[in-house]
Amino acid sequence: MRMNLWLIVLAAVAFPAVAAANPGVSGIPLLSPSFEVSAPAEVPDAPEAGAALARPALALTPQFVSLVRYRPGPYRPRAYRSPMSVIPLTAQIYVGFFDPIGDFSTGFDGGFRVGPQVNPYIQVGLAMDWWHRSDDNVLDLGTVKTPGGTANEQLVLSQSTANLVPILVFVQVSADDNMSIIPYGGFGVGYEWLFLTANDYLTHESFDQAFGGFGWQIWAGAGLPLGGPARLIAEVFFNGCEVGSDVDVNIEGYGPATVRDVIKMNGVGMRLGVSWMF
Repeated sequence: MRMNLWLIVLAAVAFPAVAAANPGVSGIPLLSPSFEVSAPAEVPDAPEAGAALARPALALTPQFVSLVRYRPGPYRPRAYRSPMSVIPLTAQIYVGFFDPIGDFSTGFDGGFRVGPQVNPYIQVGLAMDWWHRSDDNVLDLGTVKTPGGTANEQLVLSQSTANLVPILVFVQVSADDNMSIIPYGGFGVGYEWLFLTANDYLTHESFDQAFGGFGWQIWAGAGLPLGGPARLIAEVFFNGCEVGSDVDVNIEGYGPATVRDVIKMNGVGMRLGVSWMF
């Protein structure tokens, strides 16, 4: 359609010049009534033959202008006109210790947290820890001579291990990244498993039992920026958990029964690690 309009305009401009050069050609309608072509302007005497004629002025009426219409393309939602944003992930790995309140002694603790950083201050995700403790009951038999000197001789009477594995979903809130020391805190809930094994080498008895139950953790710490998205983190935490296990026993005077062994794994600990965003 645009090419047709240009042909009409060119014809309107060229026709008066052709008609002036050929008086016999007249009465040929070139434009619709929407066009008004003004009379050619007077041309001063050309200094030499073959001078170009002045072009007539072309006046476009509103009716002609209305013929040119804008046809917009199909609307695209904003999601299609701009690239989709990607939510970054933040991960923390750490090691430390955990000291349960009760008969268990302090043991090694380590784990990780990972999840999306929904905004600069809030992270949600999944956390997994591992607490391990090993105890040996030994009898000191004194010293014995060796080629290099003397050595302490011990008799191992029994061995036991304890492993606590919490798996939690958590929410963590951090302060602004522009701070030199960035405080943060978090809370997680989930399920915890406790695995106990023991061997008595005198009586040749063994024990192997798994416990489980609802657990939770709360922690607070601070991060030291290391450059870019990485931080050095240090935190203290409290673990609250009560795990249990059902055991079939034979009670004298009552008969077979199912009893539930319950162990509380409440305690405090400390962890050091690194955090980074990717």
